[in-house]
Amino acid sequence: MTIPEPLFPRLAEKAERVRWKMEDLSWGKLDAAKADPELLAMVKDIAFSELTTYTASQRFLKDFWDDADFTQWISVWFYEETRHPQVLLKWLGRLGVEVDGKFLLKGRGTAAFMKSRMGTLVTNVISEMVASSNYFNLGAHSPEPVLAEIAMHISNDEARHASSFYSYAKRMLENSAQPEVDRRDALKVLYMWFQENDRVKHPVNEFHGRRQSGPEAGLLLGKIQQDYAEVKRRACRRIGNLVGLPIANPEDILRHLRNGEVA
Repeated sequence: MTIPEPLFPRLAEKAERVRWKMEDLSWGKLDAAKADPELLAMVKDIAFSELTTYTASQRFLKDFWDDADFTQWISVWFYEETRHPQVLLKWLGRLGVEVDGKFLLKGRGTAAFMKSRMGTLVTNVISEMVASSNYFNLGAHSPEPVLAEIAMHISNDEARHASSFYSYAKRMLENSAQPEVDRRDALKVLYMWFQENDRVKHPVNEFHGRRQSGPEAGLLLGKIQQDYAEVKRRACRRIGNLVGLPIANPEDILRHLRNGEVA
Protein backbone atom coordinates (compact mmCIF):
# COMPACT_ATOMS: atom_id res chain seq x y z
CA MET A 1 0.00 0.00 0.00
CA THR A 2 1.39 3.37 -1.07
CA ILE A 3 1.16 6.09 1.57
CA PRO A 4 0.08 9.41 -0.01
CA GLU A 5 2.36 12.40 0.32
CA PRO A 6 1.30 14.33 3.45
CA LEU A 7 -0.68 17.52 3.02
CA PHE A 8 -0.20 18.80 6.57
CA PRO A 9 3.23 20.48 6.14
CA ARG A 10 2.07 22.65 3.24
CA LEU A 11 -1.31 23.51 4.79
CA ALA A 12 0.19 24.27 8.22
CA GLU A 13 2.89 26.48 6.68
CA LYS A 14 0.28 28.47 4.78
CA ALA A 15 -1.78 28.88 7.94
CA GLU A 16 1.26 30.27 9.76
CA ARG A 17 1.87 32.82 6.99
CA VAL A 18 -1.64 34.24 6.89
CA ARG A 19 -2.85 33.91 10.48
CA TRP A 20 -4.11 37.16 11.95
CA LYS A 21 -3.50 38.33 15.52
CA MET A 22 -6.34 39.31 17.82
CA GLU A 23 -4.24 42.06 19.37
CA ASP A 24 -3.79 43.71 15.96
CA LEU A 25 -7.52 44.32 15.49
CA SER A 26 -8.63 47.96 15.55
CA TRP A 27 -10.27 47.79 18.98
CA GLY A 28 -9.86 51.53 19.44
CA LYS A 29 -12.36 52.12 16.62
CA LEU A 30 -15.16 50.18 18.33
CA ASP A 31 -18.37 52.17 17.95
CA ALA A 32 -21.08 51.03 20.37
CA ALA A 33 -23.63 53.37 18.78
CA LYS A 34 -23.49 51.30 15.58
CA ALA A 35 -24.22 47.98 17.29
CA ASP A 36 -27.98 47.77 17.87
CA PRO A 37 -29.72 44.92 19.79
CA GLU A 38 -30.49 43.04 16.56
CA LEU A 39 -26.82 42.98 15.58
CA LEU A 40 -25.71 41.96 19.08
CA ALA A 41 -28.24 39.11 19.16
CA MET A 42 -27.16 37.83 15.76
CA VAL A 43 -23.44 37.92 16.61
CA LYS A 44 -24.14 36.07 19.86
CA ASP A 45 -25.94 33.37 17.87
CA ILE A 46 -23.04 33.18 15.39
CA ALA A 47 -20.60 32.73 18.27
CA PHE A 48 -22.84 30.03 19.74
CA SER A 49 -22.81 28.09 16.47
CA GLU A 50 -19.00 28.33 16.30
CA LEU A 51 -18.60 26.60 19.67
CA THR A 52 -19.31 23.19 18.11
CA THR A 53 -15.66 23.11 17.03
CA TYR A 54 -14.75 21.49 20.35
CA THR A 55 -17.04 18.49 19.82
CA ALA A 56 -16.33 18.24 16.10
CA SER A 57 -12.57 18.05 16.75
CA GLN A 58 -13.07 15.16 19.16
CA ARG A 59 -15.08 13.31 16.53
CA PHE A 60 -12.57 13.98 13.78
CA LEU A 61 -9.79 12.55 15.95
CA LYS A 62 -11.90 9.50 16.78
CA ASP A 63 -13.36 8.77 13.34
CA PHE A 64 -10.13 9.46 11.42
CA TRP A 65 -7.79 8.00 14.06
CA ASP A 66 -5.77 6.06 11.48
CA ASP A 67 -5.08 9.08 9.24
CA ALA A 68 -2.06 10.69 10.90
CA ASP A 69 -1.75 13.46 8.33
CA PHE A 70 -5.38 14.58 8.48
CA THR A 71 -5.57 14.47 12.27
CA GLN A 72 -2.42 16.61 12.44
CA TRP A 73 -4.18 19.19 10.30
CA ILE A 74 -7.25 19.03 12.55
CA SER A 75 -5.05 20.44 15.33
CA VAL A 76 -4.55 23.56 13.18
CA TRP A 77 -8.22 23.70 12.24
CA PHE A 78 -9.24 23.36 15.89
CA TYR A 79 -6.97 26.19 16.98
CA GLU A 80 -8.08 28.58 14.25
CA GLU A 81 -11.78 27.76 14.56
CA THR A 82 -11.65 28.17 18.33
CA ARG A 83 -10.47 31.76 17.81
CA HIS A 84 -13.69 32.60 15.96
CA PRO A 85 -16.11 32.42 18.91
CA GLN A 86 -13.38 33.80 21.15
CA VAL A 87 -13.00 37.02 19.17
CA LEU A 88 -16.75 37.40 18.62
CA LEU A 89 -17.41 37.01 22.34
CA LYS A 90 -14.62 39.49 23.07
CA TRP A 91 -16.34 41.98 20.75
CA LEU A 92 -19.66 41.36 22.50
CA GLY A 93 -18.04 41.69 25.93
CA ARG A 94 -16.69 45.11 25.06
CA LEU A 95 -20.26 46.11 24.25
CA GLY A 96 -21.64 44.81 27.52
CA VAL A 97 -22.88 41.38 26.38
CA GLU A 98 -21.45 38.63 28.58
CA VAL A 99 -21.89 34.85 28.46
CA ASP A 100 -21.28 32.21 31.12
CA GLY A 101 -19.95 28.67 31.20
CA LYS A 102 -23.42 27.22 30.58
CA PHE A 103 -23.58 29.08 27.28
CA LEU A 104 -20.17 27.74 26.25
CA LEU A 105 -20.98 24.13 27.16
CA LYS A 106 -24.40 24.19 25.50
CA GLY A 107 -22.85 25.56 22.32
CA ARG A 108 -20.53 22.57 22.07
CA GLY A 109 -23.38 20.14 21.44
CA THR A 110 -23.69 18.97 17.85
CA ALA A 111 -25.07 16.10 15.79
CA ALA A 112 -23.05 12.94 15.24
CA PHE A 113 -20.94 12.57 12.10
CA MET A 114 -22.24 10.42 9.27
CA LYS A 115 -20.65 7.00 8.78
CA SER A 116 -19.10 7.93 5.44
CA ARG A 117 -15.71 9.60 5.78
CA MET A 118 -16.09 11.12 2.33
CA GLY A 119 -19.52 12.41 3.30
CA THR A 120 -18.03 14.03 6.42
CA LEU A 121 -15.26 15.74 4.45
CA VAL A 122 -17.62 17.01 1.76
CA THR A 123 -20.04 18.28 4.40
CA ASN A 124 -17.22 20.38 5.80
CA VAL A 125 -16.14 21.65 2.38
CA ILE A 126 -19.66 22.97 1.83
CA SER A 127 -20.19 24.30 5.34
CA GLU A 128 -16.91 26.21 5.28
CA MET A 129 -17.82 27.73 1.92
CA VAL A 130 -21.21 28.83 3.24
CA ALA A 131 -19.65 30.20 6.44
CA SER A 132 -17.02 32.11 4.46
CA SER A 133 -19.73 33.74 2.37
CA ASN A 134 -21.78 34.60 5.47
CA TYR A 135 -18.83 36.27 7.17
CA PHE A 136 -17.82 38.10 4.00
CA ASN A 137 -21.27 39.63 3.75
CA LEU A 138 -21.28 40.43 7.46
CA GLY A 139 -17.96 42.22 6.95
CA ALA A 140 -19.23 44.06 3.90
CA HIS A 141 -22.46 45.24 5.51
CA SER A 142 -21.77 45.52 9.24
CA PRO A 143 -22.39 49.07 10.47
CA GLU A 144 -19.85 48.53 13.26
CA PRO A 145 -16.26 48.79 11.90
CA VAL A 146 -14.46 46.40 14.27
CA LEU A 147 -17.03 43.67 13.64
CA ALA A 148 -16.55 44.22 9.91
CA GLU A 149 -12.79 43.74 10.34
CA ILE A 150 -13.27 40.60 12.43
CA ALA A 151 -15.74 39.13 9.95
CA MET A 152 -13.37 39.56 7.01
CA HIS A 153 -10.58 37.77 8.86
CA ILE A 154 -12.88 34.88 9.75
CA SER A 155 -14.21 34.74 6.18
CA ASN A 156 -10.67 34.23 4.90
CA ASP A 157 -10.08 31.49 7.49
CA GLU A 158 -13.23 29.65 6.46
CA ALA A 159 -12.38 29.84 2.76
CA ARG A 160 -8.93 28.40 3.43
CA HIS A 161 -10.44 25.65 5.59
CA ALA A 162 -12.84 24.74 2.79
CA SER A 163 -9.89 24.35 0.43
CA SER A 164 -8.05 22.18 2.97
CA PHE A 165 -11.00 19.86 3.51
CA TYR A 166 -11.30 19.65 -0.28
CA SER A 167 -7.64 18.65 -0.54
CA TYR A 168 -8.17 15.82 1.92
CA ALA A 169 -11.35 14.69 0.17
CA LYS A 170 -9.50 14.66 -3.15
CA ARG A 171 -6.64 12.65 -1.67
CA MET A 172 -9.09 10.17 -0.16
CA LEU A 173 -10.87 9.70 -3.48
CA GLU A 174 -7.59 9.21 -5.36
CA ASN A 175 -6.59 6.44 -2.95
CA SER A 176 -10.03 4.94 -2.36
CA ALA A 177 -10.65 1.20 -2.56
CA GLN A 178 -14.25 2.03 -3.52
CA PRO A 179 -14.10 5.29 -5.48
CA GLU A 180 -17.61 5.01 -6.91
CA VAL A 181 -19.07 4.61 -3.43
CA ASP A 182 -17.17 7.67 -2.24
CA ARG A 183 -18.21 9.70 -5.29
CA ARG A 184 -21.82 8.78 -4.69
CA ASP A 185 -21.57 9.77 -1.02
CA ALA A 186 -20.12 13.13 -2.03
CA LEU A 187 -23.04 13.77 -4.38
CA LYS A 188 -25.60 12.71 -1.76
CA VAL A 189 -24.23 15.27 0.69
CA LEU A 190 -24.24 18.01 -1.93
CA TYR A 191 -27.82 17.22 -2.91
CA MET A 192 -29.08 17.07 0.68
CA TRP A 193 -27.41 20.34 1.66
CA PHE A 194 -29.18 22.38 -0.99
CA GLN A 195 -32.33 20.36 -1.83
CA GLU A 196 -33.26 18.77 1.50
CA ASN A 197 -31.76 21.42 3.74
CA ASP A 198 -33.92 20.68 6.78
CA ARG A 199 -32.27 17.25 7.07
CA VAL A 200 -28.72 18.64 7.34
CA LYS A 201 -27.71 18.69 11.01
CA HIS A 202 -24.74 21.02 10.81
CA PRO A 203 -24.26 24.17 12.94
CA VAL A 204 -23.87 26.46 9.92
CA ASN A 205 -27.14 25.22 8.47
CA GLU A 206 -28.91 25.25 11.83
CA PHE A 207 -27.84 28.88 12.34
CA HIS A 208 -29.62 29.84 9.12
CA GLY A 209 -32.75 28.06 10.29
CA ARG A 210 -32.78 29.80 13.67
CA ARG A 211 -32.23 33.27 12.25
CA GLN A 212 -34.87 32.91 9.54
CA SER A 213 -37.50 31.97 12.12
CA GLY A 214 -36.29 34.21 14.94
CA PRO A 215 -37.40 37.75 15.83
CA GLU A 216 -34.02 39.26 15.01
CA ALA A 217 -34.07 38.16 11.37
CA GLY A 218 -33.90 41.57 9.74
CA LEU A 219 -32.27 43.58 6.98
CA LEU A 220 -28.67 42.70 7.85
CA LEU A 221 -29.39 38.97 7.86
CA GLY A 222 -31.00 39.38 4.47
CA LYS A 223 -27.81 40.98 3.17
CA ILE A 224 -25.73 38.16 4.65
CA GLN A 225 -27.87 35.59 2.86
CA GLN A 226 -28.35 37.52 -0.35
CA ASP A 227 -25.79 35.58 -2.42
CA TYR A 228 -26.68 32.12 -1.11
CA ALA A 229 -27.59 31.11 -4.67
CA GLU A 230 -24.05 31.96 -5.80
CA VAL A 231 -22.57 29.93 -2.94
CA LYS A 232 -24.74 27.02 -4.06
CA ARG A 233 -23.39 27.30 -7.62
CA ARG A 234 -19.78 27.46 -6.39
CA ALA A 235 -20.28 24.45 -4.13
CA CYS A 236 -21.82 22.48 -6.99
CA ARG A 237 -18.87 23.27 -9.25
CA ARG A 238 -16.33 22.40 -6.56
CA ILE A 239 -17.86 19.05 -5.63
CA GLY A 240 -18.41 18.39 -9.34
CA ASN A 241 -14.67 18.90 -9.86
CA LEU A 242 -13.99 16.52 -6.98
CA VAL A 243 -16.04 13.68 -8.47
CA GLY A 244 -15.19 14.48 -12.10
CA LEU A 245 -18.66 15.49 -13.25
CA PRO A 246 -20.06 18.79 -14.56
CA ILE A 247 -22.49 20.05 -11.90
CA ALA A 248 -23.98 23.51 -12.21
CA ASN A 249 -26.91 23.02 -9.81
CA PRO A 250 -28.42 20.31 -7.57
CA GLU A 251 -30.70 19.12 -10.38
CA ASP A 252 -27.59 17.96 -12.27
CA ILE A 253 -26.81 15.54 -9.45
CA LEU A 254 -30.00 13.55 -10.00
CA ARG A 255 -29.35 13.53 -13.75
CA HIS A 256 -25.89 12.03 -13.24
CA LEU A 257 -27.24 9.43 -10.84
CA ARG A 258 -30.13 8.48 -13.12
CA ASN A 259 -27.83 8.18 -16.12
CA GLY A 260 -25.64 5.77 -14.23
CA GLU A 261 -22.61 8.05 -14.33
CA VAL A 262 -22.06 7.31 -10.66
CA ALA A 263 -22.52 3.65 -9.82
